[in-house]
This record gives sequence, structure tokens and C-alpha cells, in this order.
Amino acid sequence: MYKSLLAQQSEKVLEWHELLDAVAHEAASSMGAELCRILPFAEHVEQARLQQQETFEMVQTLVGSSPLSPLNFPDIRPQLGRAAKAGFLEGLDLRDISLVLSMSQKAKRWLEGHHDLCPTVSIRASHIEEISWVRQMIDQCVDPQGEIREGASPLLHQLTQKSQNLRQGMRRRLEHMVSSQQYAERLQGQYFAERENRYVIPVKAERQHEVDGIIHDVSSSGATVFIEPRNLIELNNAIKFVDIEIAQETRRILQDLSNSVTENIAPIKTNIQSLAELDSLVAKARFSRKIDGCPVHLNQQHLLHLHQAKHPLLVLHKDHVVANTIHLDKEIHTLIISGPNAGGKTVTLKLMGLIALMVKVGLLPPCAPHSEMMFFNRVYADIGDTQDLNRDLSSFSGHILSLIALLKDLQSEEKNSLHSSLILLDEIGSSTDPIEGAALAEALLRRLSDLGCINIVTTHYPSLKTLPFRNPKVRNASQEFDLKSLSPTFRLIDGIPGGSSALDIASRLGLEPEILQFAHDLIQREDQDLDEVFQRLQKTYTQLEDERTLTHKHHEEAQKLFKEANLLREQMATQEKELRQRNRHKWQQEFSKAQRQVNQIVETLKKEKNPSEVQAKRRSLASIDQHMKEQIGLDDRSFSKTPKAGDHVEIGEFGTIGILKEDPEGKKHISILVGSQTFKVAPSALRVVSPSDSKGNLTSQARRGLPALSPLATHPAINRGVYQQEHDLRGVRLEAAIEMTTAALDQALLDQAKFVKIIHGRGSGALKAGIHKLCQSSPYTKSYRTGDQTEGGDGVTIIELQ
Repeated sequence: MYKSLLAQQSEKVLEWHELLDAVAHEAASSMGAELCRILPFAEHVEQARLQQQETFEMVQTLVGSSPLSPLNFPDIRPQLGRAAKAGFLEGLDLRDISLVLSMSQKAKRWLEGHHDLCPTVSIRASHIEEISWVRQMIDQCVDPQGEIREGASPLLHQLTQKSQNLRQGMRRRLEHMVSSQQYAERLQGQYFAERENRYVIPVKAERQHEVDGIIHDVSSSGATVFIEPRNLIELNNAIKFVDIEIAQETRRILQDLSNSVTENIAPIKTNIQSLAELDSLVAKARFSRKIDGCPVHLNQQHLLHLHQAKHPLLVLHKDHVVANTIHLDKEIHTLIISGPNAGGKTVTLKLMGLIALMVKVGLLPPCAPHSEMMFFNRVYADIGDTQDLNRDLSSFSGHILSLIALLKDLQSEEKNSLHSSLILLDEIGSSTDPIEGAALAEALLRRLSDLGCINIVTTHYPSLKTLPFRNPKVRNASQEFDLKSLSPTFRLIDGIPGGSSALDIASRLGLEPEILQFAHDLIQREDQDLDEVFQRLQKTYTQLEDERTLTHKHHEEAQKLFKEANLLREQMATQEKELRQRNRHKWQQEFSKAQRQVNQIVETLKKEKNPSEVQAKRRSLASIDQHMKEQIGLDDRSFSKTPKAGDHVEIGEFGTIGILKEDPEGKKHISILVGSQTFKVAPSALRVVSPSDSKGNLTSQARRGLPALSPLATHPAINRGVYQQEHDLRGVRLEAAIEMTTAALDQALLDQAKFVKIIHGRGSGALKAGIHKLCQSSPYTKSYRTGDQTEGGDGVTIIELQ
């Protein structure tokens, strides 16, 4: 993409390419790093938003549990270039192509598997071609070291085996030869070697004529002559011939594989380009995370709100960087930054320029969340000295020529793009007479504002510092200067101009006091007064800003304490409620235990044939039950209060909540509405609860899967007064069902009920068998039977109590 000379100069002074080098350093591949150094600028705001979203999603994967593996793939473009010309590829070339194809398929699967976490990035999966069969073909023939596999073809396997057999036979003959007495005096040692792919023996030079054969080499000292014995020539020839056949078959296999690559060169190029772009995206995400980058909302409405922004290159190289907030409303076109030398004005200009470029390539700038800025199609920067002695240009002339070129470039653009240029000018109108320079600067800023540009400039001219009071489209800002330490703080103060503090800085740097005093006397009184006003404004602003920050901090702490108090109150209420339930459950367990003990006594009395004593014990037990219910729980009134129609009540030991449909006075059993069903229970099994408790308990009992009482059967053959208690245990495990049936028998005994109906369903029959076994061993049971057809048949057991 063509870049104008002005654009290239602007990128240079902003150190844009230094930033891109830092991004490229995060890439895992050379191709990815190459793309990072030439990141293209988005041409419109929607494209910039898409790139920024991709980077943000990739940052999220970096901190997740399954980030994308490093894409350190080889650059196979030279190999593909040869393949495109029907060239021959070696084993290592094919191995690298296989690595790229393998990595591209892994990346495709990763992208498809992370659609929910990164929906924008995952679209890239569709750009990767599915050509795994080419990789499989290569891997079948080439090993990870780039060598041809022995089993690449049946013929190659046969020839390799033949070569190995011949060489093994050759080694046996040579080992016998060098260890024999015949050659003991003639050889330099008991070993053999290869020269020119033929086996030879090391013969002493002075005795070479005693060995019949062909000389292939002589040692560097001349003491050893390597001779191929004549009786081994035929075997060496056989080995050589097989090796030639192996080389021919290997070349044929490599040529076939090269042809396959040539036929699929287009999708392979697509895949390697997709990998490079994906690696470049990962590098952008790593860089953004390293500088604590954050997405910036892009607009086209002249709004600029960068909160706690930092210079990205300074963040990379320094442990502490002062963050600044830069704010421009739609009505403001020009920001004039003043303040001391070396106070950070130029750094602020470069910060703005770099962030404006970063958002155009999808990099997340180092600023706080909820920042936003306008999308600038063009960024121009005139920073530093433009003096050029070769062209006879002074600093002032160089700046003026740059501004002339800038104006021509802006005026040549179409009208709809005029309002998307960011102009950064350092020391505007400097290097000439201050009065003329200030006037020229003000006129230039007016012209740039008329063209719709956003201008950020630095200056030391007092007349430019007062320009915001004459032009509503201009705003002041200043770099803070600490009067106590006589040093800059690098903080940007919005809305207030700043003094240059040149004499103070010269004093801190060690200039002679006499010179400073003489210079101070030369400054006109009104200029001194203006500088003092600027300093006082800065001091007042700093104090107010510190107080505002402290107030905001205290407010956040108060909010935090308030939330913690509410959370603690809720936790205490929950704990109190759980404690009540645990206490009630504990009482129920203890009381059930006591019931069983009393029932044992009752059984003993029954055996003694003393009915009156049995009835007395039952009445005593019922009295104890009522007394315990009155004593349990934190809310005593819930037990002592007499229930009436419409009250929310808790039923029995199961904790089921319902609404009382009738007054219990004078009745042995009353109707309770639980959900959409009506139940009949004894009044003694009820406890009045509050509506709020009832709402929570209805939810919790459903969540815990507690059993509910089933409505009484409505068949006319069944007397409703017969089954005072009825329990549905369908779906309950056997162990829990036995415990619930035992508790039901305990309660029935207290209520002086005659029959208990247990609904267990048919199922496998295990639940029914367990309940019948319990009935056989229970001292409460007089008899039990399976229900008839009107009662529920085999799915029901009717228990008659003693």
C-alpha cells in the first residue's frame, strides 16, 4: 500500500516502526514476525473495530486454560516456489511442508473448538484448507528427520533389505580377514573402513605390494594405504549396484511427492498464509497483554476520552510510567499543551499519535477501560528538528515546508475524509521571532480547524496559551511542574495552561545565580505575573484533584463496606435459619428414638395383657410429643400458636409446607393444600410458619427432593377415615424409604391412627419387599397386606397398627 512522504515521516518521528518491532518480537514464526512489521492500517472504522475485537478475543485465550500452541512453523515459501516450477523437493523440504500442513490442521481444530470464547477469531478456521491427505502421503514416506522411510515403497523395502544383507556379508568377510594371521603383519590395525562407498582395509605403506587389490586412498601421513582386496571387488560391486537402485527408487518417490505438492500448491499457500496471519494476531495479543492494553471504543464524532493512557514504548522499557487522561469534546478541535521543558509535552504528542495508529491495526493501547477516541484515517506528526544543511534548510524553514505539504495534502482530499485527520505539532511556530511565530501558529491552527482536523500542539508562547479564551474550539492543557522539587511530574492537567519554568529548571541544573537573577530582572512584569498565575492555577488544580481522588477512594471504601455488611447480614440470616432446621431435625431424631423406646415398653405391657395400662402409656406419649413441640426452635410462638384456616403450616417430620384449608377445632384430621394437591393430616402434626419461611422452604423441599404426602384415594369403596396417614415413596431409594416408613409409623402411633397406607409402586419389587420385611420386624405392626385394586393393587401396602 502506497504511503505518502508525509505519512512515512510521521511514522518515523512517532517511532512507529520501533513499536512494530516489539510486536514482531512476540511472534513465534519468521513469517508472523514479517507480517507484524508491515501491519496494514484499517481503511474504515468497522474494520478497525473488527481487528480490535480479534485481538481482545485472543488475549482472553492467552489467559484461559487452553491457549493456542505456539505457531513456530518453518517458512516454506522457497520450497513452494520450486514446486510451482515443477522442481524437485528433497526430504527435508517435504518434512517442512508436512509440519506446516499438520500445524494448520491443528490450528483449524483449535479455532473450531473455541467458537464460544472467540467467535470473531474462529471465523479464520474457514480460511484453512483441508488437505490432510497430502500430509499423510508425505509422512508415510518421509520421517521427522527428513529421511526417506524404508517402507516408502515395496521395491525400496526389498532393495534396502538386500543392501543390508550384502553389507552384513561384507562385514563378516572383512572381520575374518583383518583377524587372520595372513594379514597380521601387513595391516596397520584390525579394522576396516569405507572409501568412495567401497569397503577397504588399512595396509602398511611398505607392504602394500603384498596385498592384491585396488588402492582407493592414502592417509595424510602416508603410512597407511587403503586397499580394496581383489577377492572383495565383486561383493563391493554388488553393494554399489544395489545402492544405485535405492537412490533411483528414492528419487522416484521424492519426485512423486513433489508432484503432489505442485498439484496442491494453491491450498498449501493459503494455509501457510493463514498460519502467518494467525501467528501475527497472537503476537498482537501478547504485545497488548504485555503493555496492559485495553479495547478502545472507536467513534466518528470528534470524541476523545483516553483514561489513564501511557506511552506504549515507555511501558515496555520502564517499571513506572505516569498515566494521563486526555479529553476532547465534540466542540473542541485543538488542544494546546504548555509547560516546562523536559516535562513530557512531546511524550504526550507521541502517545496520542501511537495510540491513533495502534487502534488502526488492532493493537490494544495501554489505557483504562471505557476509553474512546475518534477513528483517524490519517495521522500527521511534525516533531523534532527538521534542519537539513544539505538542502540549506533551517529548522524554521523545514517546519514551514512540512506544514505547506500538509495543507496541500489535506486540501486535496475528498470532503468526507477531511474530518478524520489527527495533526500533532511540536513547538508550533518556533525557531523564529516569538511574536511572528505565535501569530503564524494561531493562523495555522485556525486554518486546520476550519478543515475539520483534530490538532494537538505544544508551545511556550503566552499568546497561544490564552487562545482558548478567544476561541471556543481551543482547549488548554499543561504538564505539571512541582514548585517544591523544581522538577516536572509528567502529569497532564486538563483545562489549565502551564508556565515554562525555564529559570527554575536552569537553576535546578546548576546555572550561576547571578545569571539567573539578571535574567529574572529582564523579564517584563506582566510576563512574570502571567507565569505566576499559571503556577497558582496548577497548584489549585492539583490540590482539588487530590481531594477529589481521596473522596472517590473513601466513597468506594464505604460502598465496599456497605456491600460486605449486607452480605454478612444475609449470611447470618441464612446460618440462623439453617441452625433452626438442624435443631428441629435433631429433636425429631431424638424424639423418634424415644418413641421407639416407649413403644418397646408398650409392647411389654401388651404382652402382660393390661390394655388400660397400654392406653395410658399412649396418652402419656402424646402428651410428651406436644410438650416437646412447644419447646423446640427459636420461634416458640410457631409451636404454641393455634393454627386456623389460611395459615401456612409445616407438616410432620418431613418439613413439607402447605396452607390450612379449615379450622382444626374438634377435628381428628384436617385438609392441607400443598401445591395443587390436598392432604389429610392430624392437627398435632402441624406447626404454624410465616409466609416468608414457607416460600423459601417450598423451594428448598423441592430442591432436596423431599417426599410429599399423597392425597387420599377418592374411590367410594374406601372410607376416608380409615387411612389417616398416607405416604408416597415412589422414586425414593430403599434405605431412605425404610427410614421414612419407620418415622411414619412413629407418627401414626402418636396420632393414634389405625392404618397407614404406603405407596411404593411396582417397579422391580425391591421397595415393596423392603417395606414388608420392616413390617415383619416392627413392634408397631399388627398386620400388613397388599392393597386391593381400588387401593392401588401391588403398588400399595396397607399397615394395621397395634
